[in-house]
Amino acid sequence: MLIKHVIIFFLNLLFLLNNSAKAEVSNYIHGNNEYKITQRIDSFFTKHPNSRKVFWQPEIKGKSRYAFSIPKDAYLNSKKYLDTSDLYYLSQKIDRGLKSEPSKFKKIDVYLMKDKFNLIYNQNHFSGLNTGIFFEKKDNSFGIILNKDFITSKNSMAIFGLKQAKDDHTVFNAKFLKLSTDENSEFYGDLKHEFSSDILNVDFEYTWFEIANQFDFTVGIQEQDKKVESEIYSTFGDENIQFQIGLSQIRNNSKINMFFNLKFENAIKNKNLGTNVTITSKDNIYGLRNSSLKSFRKKNLDVLWKKYMNYN
Repeated sequence: MLIKHVIIFFLNLLFLLNNSAKAEVSNYIHGNNEYKITQRIDSFFTKHPNSRKVFWQPEIKGKSRYAFSIPKDAYLNSKKYLDTSDLYYLSQKIDRGLKSEPSKFKKIDVYLMKDKFNLIYNQNHFSGLNTGIFFEKKDNSFGIILNKDFITSKNSMAIFGLKQAKDDHTVFNAKFLKLSTDENSEFYGDLKHEFSSDILNVDFEYTWFEIANQFDFTVGIQEQDKKVESEIYSTFGDENIQFQIGLSQIRNNSKINMFFNLKFENAIKNKNLGTNVTITSKDNIYGLRNSSLKSFRKKNLDVLWKKYMNYN
């Protein structure tokens, strides 16, 4: 009889642990593009009236990091008064580490230069795998792109890719991004090699975010076509419009060049399509970075909260 009771006890324990694990997983609401987050939270508490909190995991371009633990009582009270401001401070912020999320996110990048333009289309399939096509006007060159994101730690990632143009050599590209521990700065590295040739271009940059709460400041060094030059530039603006102005070739005082970049993000409002337009005084797109982890900082959570958590 004792053995029978012991077996029943362990079976019940396993049943409870299994249900507990399932409940914890089901508490998570992922993403922010399908429909209003508040509607999804309402639906969750309606289906699970005994749950005391829900977790919201915001996504940005197919990736996520921080999550909100939102208490039910505080949520219902904020909904009553149509005010989510206090709820933000009552919700716990949880660092789950940088993750690739299942997403069909698509992106179009347009670069307008002095006498040419480039158009690049990318689509995220699963686990950070992207495919795309590109077209370069000046040389009437076009081809395909394949790249894959790899999360290397909770605050860093690498992107490896291949670019194949018609009647040209295959180009290998590797990018590395890492936030500092305090999330106030970021390291960026970009390596590009053309197979069947000795062409190797490298670009290293370090950026300090929100200097005096006004701008980002970047210092970098590039080697392109076996020429090494350094540059500095500042970035002003928000997530939709950014203006960059800087100096390049600063090692030679007689050849210092001033350049500018004007970036428009999400020019077309579509929940599953990102559209980025960059106007630059440069004559090529190398060094115009389109990857950053700035949006995946704890300091950026209030921006996501204001954008997606509302009762309107």
